[in-house]
Amino acid sequence: MAISFGAGSTWGAVSQREFRRMTRDPRHVLHYRVHFAAIGWADRQGHASFQAGQLAATLASEDAKPLSKQSVNGAVQRAKKLDLVASPSKAACLVLPRHMFQKEKGASVACRAHPNRR
Repeated sequence: MAISFGAGSTWGAVSQREFRRMTRDPRHVLHYRVHFAAIGWADRQGHASFQAGQLAATLASEDAKPLSKQSVNGAVQRAKKLDLVASPSKAACLVLPRHMFQKEKGASVACRAHPNRR
């Protein structure tokens, strides 16, 4: 599938490895780190699936303590309000809309949070 953001739209590539690194950097605000995680782990369909507690551990504080479930959910909600991730997003799976993210290669990963994904 060719990448297309619509006629006349320009696009560029990003390093998912770099976005994974930025996700773990506690100097960034949490809702942006959620956005970074969505980009860093997104599959071809824009879904970034996480095992239970994995996102909390990835967003750990400076002392390496995983975030509480409440903190993770709050960060995801703020990211959704700022349109940094799509409305179906939750801690188990962050979703990027197609107008924001497309990936030409790689397999889609099974998503327990969104079994009927697009």
